[in-house]
Amino acid sequence: MSIIRTGIVATGEYSGWQIAVADDRDGSTGGYYLYLKKSDHEGFDYWFEHEAGLQAQLVDFEVEWIV
Repeated sequence: MSIIRTGIVATGEYSGWQIAVADDRDGSTGGYYLYLKKSDHEGFDYWFEHEAGLQAQLVDFEVEWIV
């Protein structure tokens, strides 16, 4: 699995949280992961079988992408 994008959520409920998108198409689960992290103790992830699902979820976040 490789991280393909990282950034910071700019507005809304998760403002200031770190966000990362990982590509696991060649891994054990396939698809994509979207990670949201506020601290080492608070965060969660989403899993998407297809990129279209990932893109649909990303429209809910305004992100300042770093990579």
